[in-house]
Amino acid sequence: MDAVDIVSALLPSLLMFFAVSLGANSLERYVFSYARGRFQLDQLVSEAEQLRNRMAEIRVDYDKLQEDKARLELHLSERQNTYGGMMAREVEFSDARNMVIYEVGTPRPHHTGWYVKLIGPEMHEMFSGPGSGVSAFPGRRTARVVMWGIEDEHMARLRTKKIFGALSEVMLIRPFNGKIRLGDV
Repeated sequence: MDAVDIVSALLPSLLMFFAVSLGANSLERYVFSYARGRFQLDQLVSEAEQLRNRMAEIRVDYDKLQEDKARLELHLSERQNTYGGMMAREVEFSDARNMVIYEVGTPRPHHTGWYVKLIGPEMHEMFSGPGSGVSAFPGRRTARVVMWGIEDEHMARLRTKKIFGALSEVMLIRPFNGKIRLGDV
């Protein structure tokens, strides 16, 4: 085998390679334009881009809604805590031991009653009974008393002296109209 035989044997494959490399770009363009026309690739690409943009918008809206939800849940938990505290206070004030008050004297028509809140030694019955409450001072408790038939002058002296019996001090004096306010408890 000489060189002419080798060239003549390889020439058809070299020509085929050369023809394919020249026609590859044309073939690629032809397939792309055929697919573009047949499968509407431009429309599919634009729809896919629109869907990506819409997904990004939805994600932003979703994040905003999550923030709003977190803020509302915090507000709700604050309201629930406030409501729970109010319910606990209602239970506390509906307890019969907290509503009992002591009465001094007997009510008479056209006489003013006086509501007095006192602080005194816990060993005294008035300050250790069911109408008493805790105090910030050790060994002392508060008590609520309604006094009937006491004249205004006597109550004015009691208000200025702030002393009610042995070791007891007056915290609050006001005319009693039959109702105890929550602030007085």
